[in-house]
Formats: sequence, C-alpha cells, structure tokens
Amino acid sequence: MAYCVHCGVKLADYHDRCPLCKTPVLDPGSRIDRQEADYPRHRQQLKNPEINPIRRLLTAIILSSVFSMYSIILLLVNFLVNRQLNWSLIPVASLVYLWFALVLHFFRVRTSFFRIYTFDSFATAIYLLILNYIISGDLHWAKFASSGIVFIWILMNGIVMSERGKKWIPMILYYVIASLLFTGLFALLLTNSEVIVRMVLPIYLSTLFFILISYFIIKSMIFDVYNFLAVLLTAAALNTISVELTVTRFLNGSFSLSWSLIVISALLPLSLTAFMLRNIRKLRSFFVKKLHR
Repeated sequence: MAYCVHCGVKLADYHDRCPLCKTPVLDPGSRIDRQEADYPRHRQQLKNPEINPIRRLLTAIILSSVFSMYSIILLLVNFLVNRQLNWSLIPVASLVYLWFALVLHFFRVRTSFFRIYTFDSFATAIYLLILNYIISGDLHWAKFASSGIVFIWILMNGIVMSERGKKWIPMILYYVIASLLFTGLFALLLTNSEVIVRMVLPIYLSTLFFILISYFIIKSMIFDVYNFLAVLLTAAALNTISVELTVTRFLNGSFSLSWSLIVISALLPLSLTAFMLRNIRKLRSFFVKKLHR
C-alpha cells in the first residue's frame, strides 16, 4: 500500500492523484485504467438514478403518510371548532392535488418529463375546478383557466409528438384543429372578455412560468429525490400566491391572501425538510470523499 508523499494519506492502486491534497502520484508500473475514478459506487449511483427503486417507493409512502396526516388534522380541527367542514376543504383539496401531481410519480419506477407534465396538467385543471366550486359554488373562472391549461398541454403534445404520430397528422393541421377547438370552447364559455385578459391569461402565464422554471432547474441538477421535492414544492407554493393574487384582484379589485397562506404553510415546511435532507446527504458525501472512508 502506497502513501501520499505530501500528506501521508493511504493510496489505492488506481489513484493517480491524492484524494485529499491532489498531489500527483507517479507510478510508471501501474496498469490500472486511468479512467477509473475514485468512489466508483458513488459515481454509479449518480449515473443510474433508478438503481434503488425501493428508495422511491419508501419516499412515496412517507409523503403519502404526511399528506394524509395533514388532511385528517385539518378536517378534525375544522369540525371540532365549527361543527362543519368549510375552510378545511381548501387546504385538503390542495394536498390531494399535490399528492396526485407529485407523490404519485414516485410509485412508478420509470417515467418521463412529458408523462409527468401530462398528468400534472390535467390534475391542475381538475383542481382549479374543484377549488372554484368550493369557494363560490360555481365554475365562474376555473372553467377558463382549466381549458387554457389543457390547451397548453395540446401545444406541448404537438412539440414532443413522436415521428410516427407526425406522419398521420401534419403539425400544421394539428395546431389548426387545436386552435379551432380551443376558440370554439371559449366562445361557448365566454360571458365577459375582461375575464380572459385580467385573470385567465395571468394564471396561464404564471403556471407555465413556474413549470418551465422548475423543469430547467431540475434538469440542470443531478436527479435526486430531495432536489425534486424541494424545487417543485417551492414552485407550487409561489404559484399558489400568484393564482390567489390574480383572482382576488379580479373579483375584489385589491390584492389579498387567504387560502393560499394555508396551502403555503403546508408546502414550505415540506420543501425546507427536503432541502435540509439533501444538504445533510451532500455534507456526508463530502466528508466521505475527503477522509477517504
């Protein structure tokens, strides 16, 4: 066993540099492939995020338990205080939506970004319809927002459509049909053009903005369960604020926050917990490398 001439750390046969001080190791007789890096098991985990599907399943079970606990507590508190269920339905519906949008994907071993985006788009559309009905007893604004989210999904589907699908439906024809159907749907739903400009479009743009930002942030990092949760939960919390501010501005003429604060109080602790767990893992990995253990 060799030792570093600078700091005295033990060196393996495949080391070409000291893992602690980076001093070059000169061994003319070595036949070890220099491409073989330190900590191959650690690097293999980074290359293959699906190496341990049990971890994904365990994460899904834990998050499902946490979401269920939050929901039960909110319903019980509301019933014990008011002897009915009214305000608790909003955060509970939000937690159910988050379970479908985020946690359900961890039960699947293999998935793709567009499959997640498809499921989340329709889950968001249904969630907005339910939220509007809980708040006001009708679908005054949610029908526009939900149909717009579905229309954005149609546009994205055209972009990522397989070559086989493009042979059957030319892209120009696809977008023309989608635009005509969307225009016809809005013509049936439209009662006031001001709704689109002041509320529907801002909600579209806000949701699309946070989806794209989350996608590019996650794409720029090595896949990790904690990174994934921290980014998406934070984006969902910020988008919740944006949606409520847009709705209250349109309905009441002023900016105010109410139900979104309840949703944020459930999301931010989960996001911070995921962020802390990620840093603890990263710190442990750092010391393992430096101490060569």
